[in-house]
Amino acid sequence: MADHTRTTPTTDSLPTTDSVPSAEGAPPPFTVAVVGLGGTGLALARRLTRAGLRVTGIDDDPAALVRALRLSPGERPRTLTRFPAGVASADLVIEAVPEPAALKRAVLASLREQRRPGTPVLTTALTTPLGDLEDAAGPDLFALRFLRSDALDAVELARAPRAGDAAAARVVEVLAAAGIKAHHVGDRPGSLAPGLLLGLLNEAAWMVHDGYASAEDVDTAVRLGCGWSDGPLATLDAIGLDTARDVLARLGDLGGGLRAPAPILDELVAQGALGAKSGRGFHRYGEGAAQRRTVRPTAPPGRNVVVVGSGTMATGIAEACARGGFRTTLLARSEEKAAAAAERIDFALQRNSASADGSSDENGTASWTATSDRSVLASADIVVEAVVEDLEVKRRLFAELGKVCPPNTLLATSTSSLPVGACTETAGRPAHVFGLHFFNPAPLMPLVELVPGERTSAHTLARARAVAERLGKQTVECGDRAGFIVNALLFPYLNEALGLLDAGEATTATLDLALKSVGGQPLGPVRLLDTVGADVALEVQRRLHAEPSLWTPAPAALLEQLVTARHLGRKTAGKGVRAYLTARAATSVPAAVAA
Repeated sequence: MADHTRTTPTTDSLPTTDSVPSAEGAPPPFTVAVVGLGGTGLALARRLTRAGLRVTGIDDDPAALVRALRLSPGERPRTLTRFPAGVASADLVIEAVPEPAALKRAVLASLREQRRPGTPVLTTALTTPLGDLEDAAGPDLFALRFLRSDALDAVELARAPRAGDAAAARVVEVLAAAGIKAHHVGDRPGSLAPGLLLGLLNEAAWMVHDGYASAEDVDTAVRLGCGWSDGPLATLDAIGLDTARDVLARLGDLGGGLRAPAPILDELVAQGALGAKSGRGFHRYGEGAAQRRTVRPTAPPGRNVVVVGSGTMATGIAEACARGGFRTTLLARSEEKAAAAAERIDFALQRNSASADGSSDENGTASWTATSDRSVLASADIVVEAVVEDLEVKRRLFAELGKVCPPNTLLATSTSSLPVGACTETAGRPAHVFGLHFFNPAPLMPLVELVPGERTSAHTLARARAVAERLGKQTVECGDRAGFIVNALLFPYLNEALGLLDAGEATTATLDLALKSVGGQPLGPVRLLDTVGADVALEVQRRLHAEPSLWTPAPAALLEQLVTARHLGRKTAGKGVRAYLTARAATSVPAAVAA
């Protein structure tokens, strides 16, 4: 019988000299020692090696050295060895051991004895301030802070008090040689982008732990609703669930209002599900990673849609329904409002359609009209409420809908922050009501959050999904509580960002750059808030804070001030966060001058 036993390399076979030639045979300009070849250190070593730098990988764990040895030649450090070999000859040293401060201090103290004077050392400590490490590390200490080690195009760089200018220039030069953009930030636990986003990621994990929504639906909602390339739970998987859990726990211990890590993180880690590095976490990776979505039966939704309301969201939903082939009626409070809404919808439809007379065209646009005649409700198959975000107004409308609509009419509220049950219970038809939360602009945004009430029937949900499918939307399903998925994650994140600005932890420009570049966000939080509107953010944050089942802080003082000063963002001609903070700084008088 043939012997198929694999021989695992031993540490005796590890290269201790340069065994992998550099690109084109020329020596790289810098030698970088990476101490600690776990997930973060190995990712850094691979990135620096791919960029052509001379990398020495250092670890006292033989298994870590073997893992590094198995990398492809283009990613494997030129030298793999145990401590302290390689430290003294390095132009820059990166400490990448696990996060506990005591371990960091011990390793940094050992490095101080080995590295040459003037050689900068970078620590990957995210939760420990540099001031707590500098006595052990010595001068020329910096912190390299980021969210994901698999996405290292940009990092936040903090500088210890005794770090010299020459060392700082060397750090930036080495990072630039590796194609890594350095954003200079102050020294605070969690830094900027990592700390802000970890809070959001943790709340996403709590949603799954609470059974509020599935991991797939949470990730889909944030990808489609916020423009993320990966959802928050896939991001946690990329970080490593054990790493994320430990960092979240330490940040929580430091205060600042961060919630305790979601218990599902402990549960998954205990099962060996550490995320992408183990092949499974919230999702599966590698072979068999493709998930089979449940195929649900499609029920005929009906053709006659009535959209109640005349504002931006109502006209957008009506336009989407007309484009989806429904016979659509926009029901406004007056003929004047109906005429104004009709003009907006006409203009929108004509932009992308050769037919301008409202009849069905080759793009599938069905007939539509706008009116204030409420008799249209008597023949509606589907009613979508899109009136003002006021609970009593919505309850009065649903009481009317329950009386005049046919027995099997689908009754949907498009509320973005109010409880669906409270809005719709006056209809007296619990089996036929649900939430259908569109995103603005409704004709373009591909996501709809589908929110069943306590007694919404399976048949109603199937018909609701069929409506969304005909509109070209993807639905995610979640429980009935304030904010649903997207708003419940997004607005506390924006609120926390304002807290950092108010405390002087960052400028608006630095914060937006860090969140875009290091955090991978399509928009920085300042620009996003100005786009949404501070008044909208304040109202949503108040409702989230009042929701008993949520762990949401009160609105930031700066958010209240923005609304009071009518610095709402784009809707107030550019008077937003930046302009308000600039004006506030200009009018503040130092205490010494005032005296």
